[in-house]
Amino acid sequence: MLSLVVSTTNAQSIISGTLKLVDNEQSAFGINILIKNPSSMTTIAYGITNEFGQFEINVNADTDSLLVLFRSLSVQERKLMIVNETQVISLTLEEGVQEIPEFTLKSIKNPVTLKNDTLSFAVDGFSSPNDRVIADIIKKLPGIEVLDNGKIMYEGRGIQKFYIDGMDLLEGKYNLANKNLPSDAVESIQILENHQPLRVLDSLVFSDRASLNLKLKKKNVWVGTGTAGIGISPLMYEGKFSPMTFRKDLQMLYNVQSNNSGKDIAQELNVLTLEDLQENAGAQESFKPWFGAPALWTPAIKTERFLFNQSQLVSANVLKRNQEGRDFRTNISYLHDHHRQEGALTTAYFLPNDTIQILEGHANRLLTRELDAELSWIRNERKSYFKNRLNLNLINNREIGTSQWNGKSWHQNAELPLFSISNSFHTLKPIGKQLLNIKSDIGFRNAKQNFILSPGSFESILNQGLPFDGLNQEIDYQSLFAHHSVGITKGLPKSWSYTGNLGLLYEFSGMGSILQTFLNNEEETVAEPFLNDLNYKQLKTYLHSQINHKQDNYNIQFKFPISHVNIAVNDNLLKENREVSRFVIEPQLFMKYFLSGKWNTTLRLSRKNDFKGINDIHYGFIIRNFRTFQQKSNSVPEVLSHSLNYGLNFRDPINSIFSSLNYNYVDSKLNTIMESEVDASGEVFYRTLDLNNRGENHLLNLRISKYLSLFKTNLTLTSSYQKNTIEQFINRVLSKVQYEMVGTGVELQINPGKKANFSNKTNLNFVTSQIDSRSTGKIQQWTSLSSLDLFLLENHILTIKWEHYDNRMTNKRDLTGFIDFVYLLKFKNSNWDLSLHGQNILNNNNFETFSADSFYIRQQSFLLRPRQVLLSINFSF
Repeated sequence: MLSLVVSTTNAQSIISGTLKLVDNEQSAFGINILIKNPSSMTTIAYGITNEFGQFEINVNADTDSLLVLFRSLSVQERKLMIVNETQVISLTLEEGVQEIPEFTLKSIKNPVTLKNDTLSFAVDGFSSPNDRVIADIIKKLPGIEVLDNGKIMYEGRGIQKFYIDGMDLLEGKYNLANKNLPSDAVESIQILENHQPLRVLDSLVFSDRASLNLKLKKKNVWVGTGTAGIGISPLMYEGKFSPMTFRKDLQMLYNVQSNNSGKDIAQELNVLTLEDLQENAGAQESFKPWFGAPALWTPAIKTERFLFNQSQLVSANVLKRNQEGRDFRTNISYLHDHHRQEGALTTAYFLPNDTIQILEGHANRLLTRELDAELSWIRNERKSYFKNRLNLNLINNREIGTSQWNGKSWHQNAELPLFSISNSFHTLKPIGKQLLNIKSDIGFRNAKQNFILSPGSFESILNQGLPFDGLNQEIDYQSLFAHHSVGITKGLPKSWSYTGNLGLLYEFSGMGSILQTFLNNEEETVAEPFLNDLNYKQLKTYLHSQINHKQDNYNIQFKFPISHVNIAVNDNLLKENREVSRFVIEPQLFMKYFLSGKWNTTLRLSRKNDFKGINDIHYGFIIRNFRTFQQKSNSVPEVLSHSLNYGLNFRDPINSIFSSLNYNYVDSKLNTIMESEVDASGEVFYRTLDLNNRGENHLLNLRISKYLSLFKTNLTLTSSYQKNTIEQFINRVLSKVQYEMVGTGVELQINPGKKANFSNKTNLNFVTSQIDSRSTGKIQQWTSLSSLDLFLLENHILTIKWEHYDNRMTNKRDLTGFIDFVYLLKFKNSNWDLSLHGQNILNNNNFETFSADSFYIRQQSFLLRPRQVLLSINFSF
């Protein structure tokens, strides 16, 4: 026992001491001291000198001697052999520079970075030689989804604002920039998380929405793109010129386009941000015509495959910032768009005691003529905010259709003009220690529209069962809208803030309609119930209170609006009157918690009372198309909904992993119910009845993206689930209608950019619907879209695209495949290139798809554009 204790004690020693420099006798600070086994040269202990040059190291080793090394980049290395026992060492060291052997460090730069709340994607890290515009880059970014209409989604929600170098030039119409701005003019694409667009509210009212900013490579730059092309089968043309200027105090984007090659240029004028869309429309509902040619459902394929068009677009967008930081913005556009549609529909109506199958064919010509002009004055500063926006909208649309049904042809002509003018004003300015918040919106709309049908239909109710030459449905509509509010926003202690608004909303709408029949060049106005003389008035006063609390790891927002709503609807001609007078409470709670720097979760609970407007009330029948009448003789439609939205988001920019999970549940209670009556001939009557009704909607979406920098590959997995349930009267029998959809998908983009690029997007969806316990059918849709870029020689690129669609319904199936190619020749030392585009090489002439809605299943055959070849010259500057 004593021998063991002595042996252990001898094996433990303490080596201490002081080191100094030879030249100036100063203490040697930061010298590394390594104690090694002399025989094996393994390191036994380690230490470092303090600011006084002192060190003390415990050594636990059973060797007789120790090798001590003194090392630093600022001194000459020294070695010392000592006995393994406790001792004190005093040494002086000579100064000197230690050379490090040369080495090369190779790495792959991650194009994704995060700084504070700004997520940046370097464009160079995602670009390939055949990218032209910035939209080609954005669709490759991990964590970002671009919908078919160009809408940009982040964490499952649409972006709030779209900036170019921090300036809002386009106010929601960002397709104009995405599809025309050269990709090589952009340095990075930035996602601004938790972005508050109003700078004066930045520290008071938090935002859970994200915005996008394009950071340009150069300042004071003039850039643009252009295309000129001609093709055959049929004779085609397309042309585009889009010059742009971006300076510190001036931004301009002009766009002139024309084509008949199937490109839907009208999409570039769509407002894609929710806030701007709401502001454009004020609080008025989007205007929906009461009638028109029977619409063919747009198939889920690329627009260029089925769109027979002649389209022209002119757009001018200018934003000027003066020395005081105030913005003057003008956005003017004119669209002249002529579309042609042809297709056939087979519709199976599942009635309580029968199933009716209808076969019909449609050939439509849709003409859009729209002028939109906007003038805005904006001051967005940290101390105050001001914006005034004047908008003028002129629409003169026309729909002409020929429908084949039951061996008979109907010709339909709908004239759909609309005039709209509105002005919105909003200011936030400090008064004492709070902000005064004033808003004012006014708007006026007018439409005189008519629908002519020949020959006449619904003979049994309009002409005692006898045929007649035609009918004319006329609508006269006006609407006046005013919404004013005043309030305060005040910061409170401990990161709380309060916003309160007192407001008044007034709306007056009038709609008159008459229905006339034609027989032997004589007109006759059809009597009740085919007339309307409707007045709709709404007066709403409210107090809107909002409390915000922001901390580093969580945000809370609680809204508590209380309002009194008074709505009066009357039709003196039909002697119908309805009125609603009620107090309404619509609370909303939002919470966001940051689980870590990578994880965050959100929860939103809300209650909403929605009272429908004049589009959902008319006591007389109105014809919708050649075989559909509609009547909404009911109380003021009200929808009381309770909703829950939960989100779980993950982002890891270092490893380029992004994921979002969103679940939305809505429970709706309605005071009206839809009644659908289908007779044996296929004519349909829609009515709404005063009867309580309930609906449920479940929606779940999952999206996971991983970007592999080494291989320049982006992999995305998606999954979705949707279930809708609502009650409906079908041929006077109350039925429960249910719709369910399950989908999954994979997106793969491999862009090494040296020899080849490859991308694939595959989706598989299962759709089921049922009425009560009766299944109406099962639909399976499988879609696979692939693209292969081959870089054959320098400046020569061949792109091959192939698409596969597999649509099945019960015992029916449609398989369709497409092959396209693009040959691109880039001119050396130039921004010009020549492209040869071949589309629909297999020359498919129609596309079939299946869809389920309400109480029917529909099979649609859509006429496609034939095989075509287009030669284009493209340039950017």
